[in-house]
Amino acid sequence: MSTTPIAASSATTAGSTAAASATTPPLEPLHDAAQQARNLRLVLQDDKQRIGCFLGAGCPLGIYDAAGTKSITLIPAVVELTKQVAEGLLVADKASEGTSEPTQFRTQWDSWCKECQTDGGKKPTVEDVLTELRAIANRRGNADFLGMSKKALTDLDEKICSLITERMKKTLPTHRCSYNHFASWIGGVYRSCPVEIFTPNYDLLFEQAFEQHPLPHFDGFVGSREPWFDLSSIEHDAIPARWTRLWKLHGSINWEKREETVGTVQVARVVRVTGEAKEGKVMIFPSHLKYDQSRRMPYLAMLDRLKAFFHGSIAKARGGSGRQEEDAPRLIICGYSFLDDHLNEVLLDGLRGNRNAQCFALMYSNLEDHPRAVQYAEKQANLTVLAKNGAVVGTRVGLYRPGTPNIKEHLPWLYE
Repeated sequence: MSTTPIAASSATTAGSTAAASATTPPLEPLHDAAQQARNLRLVLQDDKQRIGCFLGAGCPLGIYDAAGTKSITLIPAVVELTKQVAEGLLVADKASEGTSEPTQFRTQWDSWCKECQTDGGKKPTVEDVLTELRAIANRRGNADFLGMSKKALTDLDEKICSLITERMKKTLPTHRCSYNHFASWIGGVYRSCPVEIFTPNYDLLFEQAFEQHPLPHFDGFVGSREPWFDLSSIEHDAIPARWTRLWKLHGSINWEKREETVGTVQVARVVRVTGEAKEGKVMIFPSHLKYDQSRRMPYLAMLDRLKAFFHGSIAKARGGSGRQEEDAPRLIICGYSFLDDHLNEVLLDGLRGNRNAQCFALMYSNLEDHPRAVQYAEKQANLTVLAKNGAVVGTRVGLYRPGTPNIKEHLPWLYE
């Protein structure tokens, strides 16, 4: 999805080495960039192995202008999104001045940011604030917290989600972009197993790209007028392999929670609406709390699909016994910086549980910009990290060797 190639020139390698910390020994040039690109290409072309893509918030930043010279920043990453949410809360407060019920969203936001700040002084993101905010709002008792009642906490939560939704209501540009190329790749190969896409993104860019292709896909919802979330369809998974699976781990701006009365029974369900969900009903970003009827909630079901991806099994007749063996799924990570501990736990547990699985993490910038990914890959042999100036392969951290031969053969598709 990114336009930055995973291989860098020898000049880039030398520059990154010079910029290394004085206390950290410089990395050795160990890896062949062309060979790593070749390995990745073979994985992407294989029509027999199960393949999945874990695509994070950095993917929309890989949408460039028609000339392909710069990112159009269609949807901000989480750090910039946090800034925009803070600004939006201030605008909402100013708009409420002089009304019968003036709001204090920005003051409340600042209090929560201070409360969520870590000992190291790292500024919390909007997702950090939502997690803590919901934990307090769902507690027992009615005592105020940080001077806010339960209603004030709920109102702040809904306003934050509303501002996030506004910034996610973007559509793909009219020219072909990375999302269109991605859809073309999926549709270009007939596979014995469906491609599974896992994304924490709330936007509808993947859906738009698939529909423009057109490419059939299944996201856990069934029905036509108001598709509803159906856990049984996900668990049985009897849909043809040509249907791409799209699992939105943190919800979507067009998921809406409905509470209806059927006869005399109160029924809560999640539906997928046209456009975006109503304010206060949108289902984005789970707080990983204990939900009521948790097995029916989309978030946990989507995480179950990610766990199941690593632990699929295939029947192999060995000596006529028909013994079940774990297969070798391949997961490509792009646009994700390993900053979500909850998702990291699922990914790493999956790799530890199935040694035949292989994961390729494509990082946008240099190795030193992604210490978490490097740390994980140093301990996990089946996690390969491919960055701009180097890689971690088989737990070995190193730069790309200067003068790697035959790199030009990979440039066209690497730049896609």
